[in-house]
Amino acid sequence: MIHLTLRRAISFVAIASVLNFDTARGAVALDALGLYLTRNGYGGAQLVRVGNFYALPINSNGKPGNLIIDTGAPATLMFRPSLKALDLIELQTNAPVSGAFGKSREFYGTAMIKALRAGNCTFTNVPVAVISSLSGGPSFRSHVGPSGVLGLRELSRFGAVVDLPDRLIYFRPPRSTFNTNETARLVRTTFGWRSMAPDSELSHAMRCILTERGWTPVAFSIEIGHLRVPAMVNGISCHLRIDTGAHLTILDANFAKRAKIAGVETRIIAQGIGKSAGEVSVAVFPSLRVGNYEIKQGSAMVGVLDPEAIGRGTRSEVNGLLGIEHLALNSAIFDFVNRILYLRPPR
Repeated sequence: MIHLTLRRAISFVAIASVLNFDTARGAVALDALGLYLTRNGYGGAQLVRVGNFYALPINSNGKPGNLIIDTGAPATLMFRPSLKALDLIELQTNAPVSGAFGKSREFYGTAMIKALRAGNCTFTNVPVAVISSLSGGPSFRSHVGPSGVLGLRELSRFGAVVDLPDRLIYFRPPRSTFNTNETARLVRTTFGWRSMAPDSELSHAMRCILTERGWTPVAFSIEIGHLRVPAMVNGISCHLRIDTGAHLTILDANFAKRAKIAGVETRIIAQGIGKSAGEVSVAVFPSLRVGNYEIKQGSAMVGVLDPEAIGRGTRSEVNGLLGIEHLALNSAIFDFVNRILYLRPPR
């Protein structure tokens, strides 16, 4: 998770209420995607905005809290000031806390949520990591800020579909693994009738529903605990990490130099889990492509990212983080089961 501050002046919007998927302010009106998922057994919950971010109201062991949806975090993290309010017990480890800007002197803790409720879904025995808070950030209290972040491991494990434009998250129902002894269903495709496993059928239906309504599918991979997607910035091919916990998109300074992207100096400091970066610059360029989807008049911060964190020199290298501002503006919908990101131009 990355937070931006002007020098050291820090502000954060508080969550004022806990919402349920089916009871908050009346029933949630579902669109075609939501109706299809719920008819196929998916449960879900309403998300709320917390500044630029999207938060999931939860109950942890019967205690209310809220988790920022953070695809940039490999696993779910709880902030240490929230542990008592959520009835969690921390165990210490010797693993240093690390993030996009490097490692800190702090060490991760661990805890176990025996029963985590979100909307009309309940998950049992959910392991979480424990950290203090954002580097250099405020010491959040559970009743005025996020309790932590819901990370990639749980989003994948729970088979989540995250719908940013409608502020909804859906969770896949438990099901046995499809195998050759099960009866596949026949699905009509552009190539005729084909036999499909349950997840493939759902993926095909989601793609049809969303592409008919203007979304473009972009396949992503999960490598070293992060979402990785092919991209092109200012005409230069690269890979980006999809990070809903990043306040703004940020490019590594080395890549920006190679792509001839000149940033304008700012007084903004990027703060992340583990360590803070120095001041970052801001850049605007003609085009930012994510897969085969184009974001015209792209913009990003430019800063020094930790070489180890971005896998520099490895097959999993990324050249920056695609942040929540572009994802929200382009109506991002995530299918974590089939590893597809859907994007649609602003209307």
